Amino acid sequence: MPRLRPRARIVRTIGDQLISGPEAALIELVKNAFDADSPSVHIAIVPPEDGRWEGDAGLITVTDAGHGMSAADLVDKWFEPATSDKVERRLSPGGRTMLGAKGVGRFATARLGRLLHLRAAHKTSGRRLEVSEIDIDWGRFEQSKYLDEVEIDLATRPGGRGEVPGVELQIRALRDHWTRKQLEALVRELRRMVSPIATKEGDFRIYLDLSGFKQDVHGFDGPPLVSGALDLIESEDSGSRDPTEIRPLSIDHVFHYMVKGTFDAKGRFKGTFVNQRGDAKPQPIEIPASELTPEEAPCGKVGLRLNIYDREGDAIVELFEKLGLGSIGRLDARRVLDESIGIGIYRGGFRIRPYGDAETDWLELERMRVQNPSRKLGLNQVWGIVEIPDEKASGLVERSSREGLEHNGSFVRLKRLIADVLAHVESMRQDFRQSAGLSRKTSVDTDEVRSNASLRATSRVVASLPPRYREKVERAIKQDSAALKTSIDELETYQQALASRSALGLVVAQVLHDGRRFLSDISTRSKRLVDGAPRLEEQSAFGKHFRGSFGKEAGSISQSAGHLSRLFKSLDPVSGKKRGRPKAFNVQEVLSRCVALFGDAITDTAVDVVYDLPEQIAPVVGYESDLMAAVLNIIDNAVHWLGTSPTRPRRLLFSVSQSKRYVRVSISNNGPLIDERFHARMFSPGFSLKTEGSGIGLAIAREAMRASKGDVAFDAEADQTTFVIEMQRAPQK
Repeated sequence: MPRLRPRARIVRTIGDQLISGPEAALIELVKNAFDADSPSVHIAIVPPEDGRWEGDAGLITVTDAGHGMSAADLVDKWFEPATSDKVERRLSPGGRTMLGAKGVGRFATARLGRLLHLRAAHKTSGRRLEVSEIDIDWGRFEQSKYLDEVEIDLATRPGGRGEVPGVELQIRALRDHWTRKQLEALVRELRRMVSPIATKEGDFRIYLDLSGFKQDVHGFDGPPLVSGALDLIESEDSGSRDPTEIRPLSIDHVFHYMVKGTFDAKGRFKGTFVNQRGDAKPQPIEIPASELTPEEAPCGKVGLRLNIYDREGDAIVELFEKLGLGSIGRLDARRVLDESIGIGIYRGGFRIRPYGDAETDWLELERMRVQNPSRKLGLNQVWGIVEIPDEKASGLVERSSREGLEHNGSFVRLKRLIADVLAHVESMRQDFRQSAGLSRKTSVDTDEVRSNASLRATSRVVASLPPRYREKVERAIKQDSAALKTSIDELETYQQALASRSALGLVVAQVLHDGRRFLSDISTRSKRLVDGAPRLEEQSAFGKHFRGSFGKEAGSISQSAGHLSRLFKSLDPVSGKKRGRPKAFNVQEVLSRCVALFGDAITDTAVDVVYDLPEQIAPVVGYESDLMAAVLNIIDNAVHWLGTSPTRPRRLLFSVSQSKRYVRVSISNNGPLIDERFHARMFSPGFSLKTEGSGIGLAIAREAMRASKGDVAFDAEADQTTFVIEMQRAPQK
């Protein structure tokens, strides 16, 4: 019977495939030390004394003081790649959650160097110390044919005086020539490996000895690389610390804005927001759980901590001074942040690579920031920790390569939950920055500009001039004022065209869907008529059938053409063509047309559309395109948020009330309520709580209605999310 028999070179092949680089290999060995209940791990990288990386040059030692391995452990576990021991035994003897579960530790040693000496000391059941040692030349695995043909000598002896339990790995004939850049990358990886918060609470330390690197031989000194930017903000008593200790850059208390909290198993977020540039008082944040989309799966309970920074140079310097971290220049302040920036995913207090690296934008912050740079946060403005539960509780599975999580439904869900929180925090931050004068306030309302164009203040000053000067100046002011008002008229016309195009953009998908359906019917049936036309008068069974179906086919073509014509006609008000004078029109017809254009989205989201209308609605005066622009934007927002809501049934309610002068249309939905803190900014350009929203929809809706001498407002007193559109009644004939 044929059997799988692995080739010996599979050790090198798998090692190179599963382990991306020497930094990743060392991290695997650090995790093994943690799983062994060691209080610490000591790493030393010793370069060749003459600086020449030739032959068998270089040495890496990795030493821990854990429970070690017995000879039986080495044979039954270490020599069995991908052993299931840690999968079945998820807790270490000391109660730690095991980090290693893929069985790739031995491949890590092969990735780092060709020669390995392993010494493992372990206390037996009789409390005697047993020491086992092996020497491996990984080069032999490339020379031998099959894996089981490579013999490895295992020597066991009693422990000597001064020896303690643990494992020591000595790796020689290094495969990488460690440069300054590589060592800096290793320090960053090790520093980010452990959560800064978990480090304060935990009992595991990492030490890195680079004292073998000398400026005169290797071009740089090794020890300063270990501390990095920490030297810039360390307190005075830092001299008592071990200079080889890898300490996470503890900037958890360094922030302009901070949000922290927890998602429950259903996705509901509950936490607090702190504005360090304001009053620094915690504000509660609560975001309801959004419903799972077909692409998502639950991701369990997740902890979140995000620090957010305004990157203006003065703001960063003031932040460090305010926190008592000493005087620090702009460049150094930026360097401190740059070394630690990024949102990392942690499990059991340890980071899952590569999340949190400066190059890994797994939340796509930069892509979304391009759409609205002044409001959206960039990758270099956020430091954060996302703490996830184990694979069984979360569905978030680490890849065998140890490079990230599988992109399954749970991972998609995790990204969306965090993006939703960021959208809320971005709006709160922008609200504060505008009120504090830290960012420019945008407005699309031309009324104030038109008022300023009259130059009243200038005219009052001119009126006090002597008569001989006044006439020329007043004439010049009048000309400039007229020119300004003409320009404003042109801008308003352009703005109205943009509103029409925006409304048209909202329904393009529906137009394409319906248009293709009608055209397909017309095309198919007309082809049948064309193909059968030559045999129309033929006295045969086919001719008889063709003549009998001719009327039905032609009628269907006419019907589809009528549907297509009505579809185009419904889009006519938002086509952006010249508007002419305001006209009287029927509100109910416009509402029905807008709902029809969102038909597919409403059906897909399972939304019930309900009308509460009087028997007769008075006609209004204005432009249909303006009302359509407003209604389409409000429906678009309502359908989006209803789609995220677990509430059933989902309802979109249209109600109309009227007075002697006005007709009011209320559009309500029973989706998530809008937090009171955002009410004042609902119509501000750029404001959006959607993850990828542009923030111009409601601003366009309001400007469109004002162009028709109407208005749109948010009803903060209503029990549900409600927007009210008001238009003037048409004069009675």
